[in-house]
Amino acid sequence: MNLSEKIMMLRKKEGWSQEELANHLQISRQAVSKWESGQSMPDTDKIIQLSQLFHVTTDYLLLDQENEGNIQTGIYLSLTQVQEYLKIRKQSSLKIAFATFLCVISPIPLIGFTTLCQYQRFYMAENLAISIGLSFLIICITIAVILFCLCAFKVKKYDFLEKEDFSLENSVKEYAVKEKEAYQDHYHRYQILGIALCILSVLPIFIFLNYEFLESIAVCFLLLFVSIGCFFLVLAGTYQNALDKILQTGDYTPEQKKKNALKSKISTIYWLVVTAIFLYYTFGENGNGQIQYSWIIWAIAGVLYGVVMIIIDLISKRRN
Repeated sequence: MNLSEKIMMLRKKEGWSQEELANHLQISRQAVSKWESGQSMPDTDKIIQLSQLFHVTTDYLLLDQENEGNIQTGIYLSLTQVQEYLKIRKQSSLKIAFATFLCVISPIPLIGFTTLCQYQRFYMAENLAISIGLSFLIICITIAVILFCLCAFKVKKYDFLEKEDFSLENSVKEYAVKEKEAYQDHYHRYQILGIALCILSVLPIFIFLNYEFLESIAVCFLLLFVSIGCFFLVLAGTYQNALDKILQTGDYTPEQKKKNALKSKISTIYWLVVTAIFLYYTFGENGNGQIQYSWIIWAIAGVLYGVVMIIIDLISKRRN
């Protein structure tokens, strides 16, 4: 494969037209057309720009197919790109953690207010309690979705890190290794704190076990503990996962990436089915219409999801 063929192949892989590639390089469309037809060759500056734009080495672009086996081909990450990606993920980690926190605490007012309505000293109509609770839930979920989307858009161009193999120079790899080593103290501290809070979250259930009226209130405290625990776990995991993606370790080794593609499809189907069950059970023709009880579907689904992922791993290992 010669240079002209590689430029065309990489351009199509990005889903760009010749006009779009020309705009990225600040040249005319005719110049790109001549490169791809072999009528002319890009100069040195444009070769460097192409390598940065397509995340490949200049050697990959310039050497013909006969010599490609002697070099690292495919996607290539520079130090600037690695630093940019890690900076974005570090800045996004707090937003993603807060969005997760909002998702978990969102049903607390709905559960709490609807329960307190049954208590004579709490003067609030049940419809009002449900309205306030649902409003809070919807607002929290909306803010969380916005935060998730904003963070995802910022790293959209680095989606390939989860799916494809890539190459790093030794100096870039050393930089990423040092970053990971420096982050481990923070990572372990947040992990321990998050896990401890999740374990302690069951205490309110045991404390109020003999008080029927307070069982739902205990669930509110449970969700509060879990939400704070999840905040620290996600805060720790977001940047750690970013480092693993760069170094292609943990869940992002070349072998694991293939498994993750299957898991992603199964996860999408799984949670769509769970959502459908929740909506039908709560708001369907024969639904109970009481979210303060049907929320348990999500808790059960979360536990079963872990079981499903373990089963997929076991089946994959068996096949291998």
